[in-house]
Amino acid sequence: MSRIASPLKLLTIALKVGRVTKKYPFGPPLLTESFRGAISIDPAKCWGCGACTLVCPPNALTMRLEGEKIVLEYFKGRCIFCGMCADTCPANAITVTKEFELAATSVEDLKEDVIHKMSKCAICGKPFVATAEIRDVMKMQPITEEYANICPECRKKRAVKAFGMRFGAST
Repeated sequence: MSRIASPLKLLTIALKVGRVTKKYPFGPPLLTESFRGAISIDPAKCWGCGACTLVCPPNALTMRLEGEKIVLEYFKGRCIFCGMCADTCPANAITVTKEFELAATSVEDLKEDVIHKMSKCAICGKPFVATAEIRDVMKMQPITEEYANICPECRKKRAVKAFGMRFGAST
C-alpha cells in the first residue's frame, strides 16, 4: 500500500504547485548576474600579444603565424566559459558575454579570427610582433619609436655593440 501512496502523494503535491518549468526557448532563459557565456573579442582593442592563449585551459584560443600576419583564433566549440582570458588580457579586449546558445550547422561557424599585421624589424626586416602591440605599448611606456621597431635579436646585438664601444671591448 505504501508503494501506491507515494505516487499519489507526489501527484497531489504536483497538482497544488502547478507548472514550474519555463517555456524556454519560447521565453527568455533565466540567467543569473554571475552567469558566464561565450567571450567576445574587440579587434580594435586587441594587441595580438597572445596572453589569452597562454591561460586558456581547453585551448579554445590559439595563435598562428600566416606569413606576415598573426591570427588569433577563438573556437567556441572548445570554450568552457571560464573567463580566464578576459581576466588576463592586458588590453581589455576580451569580454565575457551571456551568450550560450552556440548551435551551428558547421564547425567553421564556431570559429572567429582576429587578424593582426606584423611589424618588421627596422634593422633585419623580419616580422616580429603585431603592429597594434607596438602602438599601444608606446602609448603606455616611454620608449622611442626607433627602439620599439627593433626585434629582440637586433636589440641584443645593438646593446652588445654599445657595451663594447663604451668599455673598449671589441665585438
